[in-house]
Amino acid sequence: MSGLQILDVPAGPALAQLAAELPNERWPVLLEGGQGSGSLNRWRFLAWDPLEVVEHRVTGLRESDPTARALPRLAAALSRVFGSASQAEAERQAWTGPALPPFCGGAIGLLGFDLGRELEVLPSRVPADAPLPDLSMGLYPFVLAEEVVTGRRLLVGRGSAEEARTRLGDVTAFARHASPVQGPAHDAVGTPSSTFERVDYEDAVHRILGHIRQGDIYQVNLSQRFELLYRDTAASLFAGVSARNPAPFGSLFRTPGWQLLSNSPELFLRRRGRALESRPIKGTRPRGRDPETDARQRSELENSEKELAELAMIVDLVRNDLGRSAELGSVSVDLPFETDAWSTVFHRLARVHGTLSEGLELTSILEGAFPPASVTGTPKIRALEIIEAIEPVRRHAYTGAFGWIDASGDCDLSVNIRIATLHDERLLVPVGGGITVGSDPTAEYVETLHKARAMFDALHVSLPMGSLVT
Repeated sequence: MSGLQILDVPAGPALAQLAAELPNERWPVLLEGGQGSGSLNRWRFLAWDPLEVVEHRVTGLRESDPTARALPRLAAALSRVFGSASQAEAERQAWTGPALPPFCGGAIGLLGFDLGRELEVLPSRVPADAPLPDLSMGLYPFVLAEEVVTGRRLLVGRGSAEEARTRLGDVTAFARHASPVQGPAHDAVGTPSSTFERVDYEDAVHRILGHIRQGDIYQVNLSQRFELLYRDTAASLFAGVSARNPAPFGSLFRTPGWQLLSNSPELFLRRRGRALESRPIKGTRPRGRDPETDARQRSELENSEKELAELAMIVDLVRNDLGRSAELGSVSVDLPFETDAWSTVFHRLARVHGTLSEGLELTSILEGAFPPASVTGTPKIRALEIIEAIEPVRRHAYTGAFGWIDASGDCDLSVNIRIATLHDERLLVPVGGGITVGSDPTAEYVETLHKARAMFDALHVSLPMGSLVT
């Protein structure tokens, strides 16, 4: 593989429109910047035609050979295709032109929740109910990058000048045919069902509260999963959701067999050189229908002892997870905590930072922090055991991670919340929340509905239990 290539690209149709021109067989992936605290993403990306795809399914038994596990396999593939991380970083440092996007070619895709079974010894009670991979990463040599604020576009990647010109020709071809992407058709959507009836979800919350009162656990993330027939495209649903609720980690990943869309607001792991960052989210209130109600809901969230305790417990867990890979004493938390405002909900947000220990690779960081703390519970291993005992189906992509890993080892990975997975007209829409000693079972159930509202609105589906939604 040749060195770093950078080509200016003229302005044109939105990246989402260009992405819609690509068939699933070309493995297109769209990463959208969006609203959120602190301008989390300055760039949006479109990639297609990976040189290689790394997919992995967890068997349920911990692999005795570490190199056969998902994350080492991915690291080996990155090294084989792009060369050493130090070489990739040196090429980037040698660039003297305008600022480059943080991703200049590497892996983009999914780290599923069940990869945690290769990192810890966990029970396996529930079988997988959909033929979805636990890891699916395309190795993309080039990416079309757009700076969100300025609209400046670059084709950037690792390869030869001729390969870069070929990719630039692709962009020109896409632009000739691109048109606005419409949201889902009203008649393309069936009636949703859930893995939990309301009473069963509330019973599950009571079970978790029993564990908490016995001193077995402090917090557990509990989820339900809606499922419905969906006969439109993943691109249409992504367009509908993004229009209602733009998010800093909006993404659409289309493969020949299945598609994943995410409207995630939460950063799981960011690495820039030796700087590490995570931004866990805990605590939710619905947006009000008028300014007065909206302000009251926000104030209630910011002054809730229960929500503060929930976030503080997760922050401690994130500090511990990052601390496994960080220099001693380098992990810190920004205070006070922040509030993010979205179209349907308010969230409480924390920022946790650390400095990577010398010599550690990204695989070590991920193995120390996965699955994301905010969507498991604390203590993490016991929380994972309780999730396995209570939830009736596998989580698949949900509460794993999605994003990019640059050939240099830098990364942006979001938490897989506010997602939907499409396979053979079967649309899976999971939602959940953290259960603590102060949880009210009915309120926890309703919170999951608020979190699903943007997705349901895009699908033209009324929320169940609508009489409970304020």
